[in-house]
Amino acid sequence: MEKVSRYIYEIDLNIITEWNEEMEFPTDMDPVEIVDFNIPYSTANILDAINFFEKQKDIISEDEFLELVAREIDVTDEEWYRLVKKEKLEFSDYSAFIKTKEFRSLAWKFSYKGHYDSDDSSALDELLIVQSENFNMRVICDRAGVSYSTYRGFKNNKQPFSVMKKIKLLRCMNEVGNMCWDKDLEQKYLYYLEKEL
Repeated sequence: MEKVSRYIYEIDLNIITEWNEEMEFPTDMDPVEIVDFNIPYSTANILDAINFFEKQKDIISEDEFLELVAREIDVTDEEWYRLVKKEKLEFSDYSAFIKTKEFRSLAWKFSYKGHYDSDDSSALDELLIVQSENFNMRVICDRAGVSYSTYRGFKNNKQPFSVMKKIKLLRCMNEVGNMCWDKDLEQKYLYYLEKEL
């Protein structure tokens, strides 16, 4: 069977051990395992990963860095189906499929000696791109009142695409087929709209 590229989503919590004052960002960290909170957490489902990250980011403590990353794997459809069926993955479930050591950061939040910062805008992009694989996006764009060519420019060439358009598409996809968007996420991302206005 032919293998295709897919992504596993990992949420890790780290203790910040070194700080770069000039960049105002951590430069070295040690991973933490918290069994009671299921950290680290890995899943093949982007919506589950974002929801898990959202719950955990509100409880991080001083000197902690929480991050959601996408790790690329090569799997057959059968191997992928086995991974998707599991709610929480162990590293051993997918380690043999890892394509490269590099990963993409989708969201992070930290707190360190009076420094606080976060960014989760890439997670919304990832959610839309991954969920769109299950839909005829020409039809979805038409129903949502979004230009299909603008959507394609965003997906294929990383051209600008407003948060409102992303939300419209995810809402429409959710109406057609469940489990790709929810009201809690919508409320969370609506604050980006205020920045755009």
